[in-house]
Amino acid sequence: MNYFKYMAYNEDLGHTPVENTFINHYMPAAPGDYVKVYLLGLKCSYSLQNNYLSDEIIAKTVNISLEEVRKAWQYWEAQGILRVIQQSEKEDNNVIEFMDIKELVLNIKGKESKPGKNSVDRIILARQDIKVKDMFDYIRKISGRELSQNEIFTFLDWIDDYGFPPEIVVMIVEDCYSRSKKDLPYLKQVAKNWFDAGVDSQEKALVYANRHKEKWQKYSKVLNFLRIGRQPTAVEEEMLQKWFYEFSFPDEAVLRACEQTVKTVKPSFAYIDKVLTEWHEKNIKTMDEIEAYLSRNNTEAKKSTPKTGRSSFNNFKGRTYDTDLLKQRLLKKSRGELSE
Repeated sequence: MNYFKYMAYNEDLGHTPVENTFINHYMPAAPGDYVKVYLLGLKCSYSLQNNYLSDEIIAKTVNISLEEVRKAWQYWEAQGILRVIQQSEKEDNNVIEFMDIKELVLNIKGKESKPGKNSVDRIILARQDIKVKDMFDYIRKISGRELSQNEIFTFLDWIDDYGFPPEIVVMIVEDCYSRSKKDLPYLKQVAKNWFDAGVDSQEKALVYANRHKEKWQKYSKVLNFLRIGRQPTAVEEEMLQKWFYEFSFPDEAVLRACEQTVKTVKPSFAYIDKVLTEWHEKNIKTMDEIEAYLSRNNTEAKKSTPKTGRSSFNNFKGRTYDTDLLKQRLLKKSRGELSE
């Protein structure tokens, strides 16, 4: 029987295999110091000569406290990718077994219990579905970065809780990204809106997305007219929804109401809402009806405006004089017959 031994004297020239599954799914959410402890222990586990290392030395090596090192082992053990076996009552006398994560992944299908909602096993299991894997890869590509665990769990929640197929998840992300809306709370609200609207297939998603796009094209016309370079507030969006979809005004009518704001000191949604509500209550809908109504109002306004009267100076009644009498008085005065 032969005994085989690989000789290497310079530890720095060696290498430690780190599984991509660890990098992609375990490392992003872990505290940085815990990752350092894991990698240092992993290196020792592959070493044939230096596979003994105390927690005190690990603490000094990565510049953390002894307590943090022990918390790190507890953290990784809870993640299920290593096992701490205590050899004696002495706290620092343990065997730390690093699990082969690929084997864990392959054995997931055999597990009876369902992975937890925020468990890494849930991500690993989900990625075994080629459509889900492609979904994550595509979203990562358009994001230009690695996805956080929070984002990954959110997208899986849409699949599990809303019944969305991966294609719809991608469509929601694309729709939001096209409007430069990339924050997760916004994406969550959009996903809920799609679910509430009964979107459960790619065909319905296309119809809903096109209708949603058309809606925002209408809203943008008003925002551009008012020179508002931001998203409408919740109150403003309610007004826009009312004008276009509850009152069913065409785009031209809403913009004509916007033009009426030139009569005000400062254009506002409130003034436009007042104008459109008045037209709606009077059942004025078409552009011909609107123009006739505005023309009639302008004519009545001119008639009701009082004419400018003559000034008090012009109304002053001047004195009247007897020309002959004045001439006689002047002659007498020149002859000295009239005293002052």
